[in-house]
Amino acid sequence: LGIVSFRIADERGRTQRRHVPRLRSKDPLRGGEVTTFLGGGHALSMRMLDRIGGWPDAFFFTHEETDLAWRALDDGWRVVYEPSLLLQHPWTSPARHAVYYRMTARNRVWLAKRHLPAPLVPAYLAAWTLLTLARTRSWGGLRAWAAGFAEGVRVPGGPRRPMRWATVARMTRLGRPPVL
Repeated sequence: LGIVSFRIADERGRTQRRHVPRLRSKDPLRGGEVTTFLGGGHALSMRMLDRIGGWPDAFFFTHEETDLAWRALDDGWRVVYEPSLLLQHPWTSPARHAVYYRMTARNRVWLAKRHLPAPLVPAYLAAWTLLTLARTRSWGGLRAWAAGFAEGVRVPGGPRRPMRWATVARMTRLGRPPVL
């Protein structure tokens, strides 16, 4: 076991959908193996960190936990969401500032460039581009997102170490293929 992700709930006990680290799960009380974890509430194995390395410092905000989780999975570690471990956090929207859009786009590009097998990079980036265009309601947010995407393409995000195809298959079996 490399990573345990806690459930995050607000002061009323509500868990935002974005805090449940699995696709299509409306039930925040359903635990199990996942492919990423919540940066705001988790426990990490020191043995795992010694083997795979720590946080990707260049990321700073958003997707640094996904980078760490993907490296852990590729090294054979398990990532588990355990909803009985509860952390309280105020109800907020990450989209409340332009930095969210910029960093999300930049770091998604870096995540793909660093860890995905080459054929999956364009599929991952295209899927997230389409989702962003469908979900984003403000021109300011889209402009910040586009600037972050361009920065991610232009600036190296760290060393390239693509995950094994066996890890891609494992992530798909866990319900989150690394194109979504």
